[in-house]
Amino acid sequence: MKLKLFNEKILIKIFLIFYTISVFLDLHLFYNSISTLIRALFISIFFILIIINKGNFKEKKYIFIYGIIILFYLLFHHLNALNFKSLVPNNFNYNLLNECLYFFKMLSNVFIFYIVYKLNIKYLDFKNYLKVIILFLTLSIIITDILSLSYTAYNFERTTIPFYHWFSLEKYDFILGSSKGLFHMTNQVVAIFLLYLPIISFETFKNKKTTDYILTLLIVLSMLLIGNRLAIYGTILEIVCLSVIYFIINFKKKINYKYYLFNSLIILGIFLIIPHTPLCMREYYYESVYSDESLDFMNSNINVYDDYDEPETLEAKFQAKEIDPQFPFVSYPYKYDKKFWDNILKQDVTLTGNARYIELQMVKRVKEINNNKLDNLFGLTYTRVMNIFNIEKDFVMQFYTLGIIGCLLFLGLYFILFIYIGIKILFDLKHKFNEKNIALLMGSSVLFISAYFSGNLLNAISIIIPLSFILAILVNEVRVKRKKENYEKVLGFKVSTLNQEEIVNKIMETKNQMFIVNINPFIVLDNKDKKEIFNQEEINIPDGEGIVLLSKLRGGNVGKRIAGIDLMLDLCQKSEQKIYLYGAKEGVAQETKKQLENLYPKIKIVGTMNGFSKEEEVIKDINKTKPEIIFVALGSPKQENFIIKNKDKLKSVKVLMPVGGSFDVISGNLKRAPKLIQTLKLEWLYRMIKEPKRFKGIIKLIQFIIMGIFYQE
Repeated sequence: MKLKLFNEKILIKIFLIFYTISVFLDLHLFYNSISTLIRALFISIFFILIIINKGNFKEKKYIFIYGIIILFYLLFHHLNALNFKSLVPNNFNYNLLNECLYFFKMLSNVFIFYIVYKLNIKYLDFKNYLKVIILFLTLSIIITDILSLSYTAYNFERTTIPFYHWFSLEKYDFILGSSKGLFHMTNQVVAIFLLYLPIISFETFKNKKTTDYILTLLIVLSMLLIGNRLAIYGTILEIVCLSVIYFIINFKKKINYKYYLFNSLIILGIFLIIPHTPLCMREYYYESVYSDESLDFMNSNINVYDDYDEPETLEAKFQAKEIDPQFPFVSYPYKYDKKFWDNILKQDVTLTGNARYIELQMVKRVKEINNNKLDNLFGLTYTRVMNIFNIEKDFVMQFYTLGIIGCLLFLGLYFILFIYIGIKILFDLKHKFNEKNIALLMGSSVLFISAYFSGNLLNAISIIIPLSFILAILVNEVRVKRKKENYEKVLGFKVSTLNQEEIVNKIMETKNQMFIVNINPFIVLDNKDKKEIFNQEEINIPDGEGIVLLSKLRGGNVGKRIAGIDLMLDLCQKSEQKIYLYGAKEGVAQETKKQLENLYPKIKIVGTMNGFSKEEEVIKDINKTKPEIIFVALGSPKQENFIIKNKDKLKSVKVLMPVGGSFDVISGNLKRAPKLIQTLKLEWLYRMIKEPKRFKGIIKLIQFIIMGIFYQE
């Protein structure tokens, strides 16, 4: 019995309130391992509640299997971590408990997706909560900057140059002129804004409300105050791309001039303000640092082999190469690996002055010294890499900490969701390629790409929560099915959405003559001239995995393939009507009759005729034996042509069904794919392997899928 603790509306509201409150924990005051653990615990408890209350057996089975895989990975990850050697004596302090806590946090993306998916939280449910979050984020940055209470975007010093002083100063210290409010991590705040900006921009496009325009302006101003490249260039990119895409989508509709004018003014304003922002001040700083004279001085004063036993001289040499002293004296001490640091000091200052480059080189060196091929699969561990130095490049960071297997287990869900969303939109452009979905997708995509350039995003609970949430919302939006009817059209061909049992019942109850058409990709491509004829029929079964797949991709309701042979056997078992078998080679129909009579003793087969018999003789024999059901096994399109041409002549026949090679399978002349192959939906591939001449059909399958992308009803 399922546990009924709350109704669905209450659960949705609780989770959305948690989602809103979570942003407050990103403030520097609360940003620590305890607040991270609290959030991860809440998500996991909520996940358990949902899976107990709403999960079905299949979902629980897959989640259990995933959990077992995670445990096995953790075991091998730990065993690999114990087999570690380094030039540094303390081996960078690996800690199993911290590693487990890291895994626990990283699993939050799976938990959040399942929660949002099962509660079916939609865009309309959360958009007002989103506006509260944006208001808090932006006002906290802008107000603290005005009052000089903000932290700088680069450290935890106070901002001393508020934005209204930028315009009165020709040059200023870019660090003291930047602001991130009272938040802990600048790049995380920027990433959240990049995630939300397209969404609030969509709101301005759709509703044209003053409050939405104001929220957009507040985000843009906040990004200018932060003043790094990702913040400003990312803002410009998103606004321009949204404007272009929205214009394309609405090309033939009434143009929203106010929206495009607003976006144009924003872009113009950004370009006018950029010369006064910390971004340009930073460029001035690095131009002076990396001027030709400075580079000559830095490179000419380095002799990597002199006076390294003198700490002051050594420190000066690293300073001359713009290397943070933290790296050679704390993170990866020079005294334990002189050869590595000597090689670093020989490199150009434009490389050595890049902190991200040095971070990566240190971890690469540790991996090289360890010389363990399993590190590629299971990683060096998160705690060990962090004790060297945090690599500020996501994906690269996760590769070195988790290995390939860990990346697939913990980050793979993001890629799966992006692929799923992209396919759902691509195959149903008419319904799914809309402003809302593009806004949700753009924010998520830009954040995901930004993770590589800025780092500290995909392993931070501050980003895992909103990114997973928005992606899950988008999945719920694109997986919405069309209104359920008894049929739908696939590339213009009518296909039944009823299951096999419902179709059998409908066939057995019919009083009118019924031509059952097997619809598969080949029928669709080769019978365009018969489309109108087929569409007049009541039952067109989805006899092809390609039909089912395309229906699902386009948000349809064709749930499962109904193979012609399966429907035929089902009718033979349940129907008490007289049956006629026509088709296949000499003797095959008669052998099929024997096999069916052995399987179903009550079956009434009143006649058979091979596929090489004269058509007139077949018609004559059918009218003589007066069957009510006739199965025609002539192969396509011959069998369909026979039925279309002669159905009016067969007065006693109520059901006419083409069955292809079914007689060969039932009689034992041809072996059907094993059950496992059928379950894996690969029967078509099995038949191609058994009959190589069918491989040319792959070209048609590709053609069918491509047509499915561009076909508009």
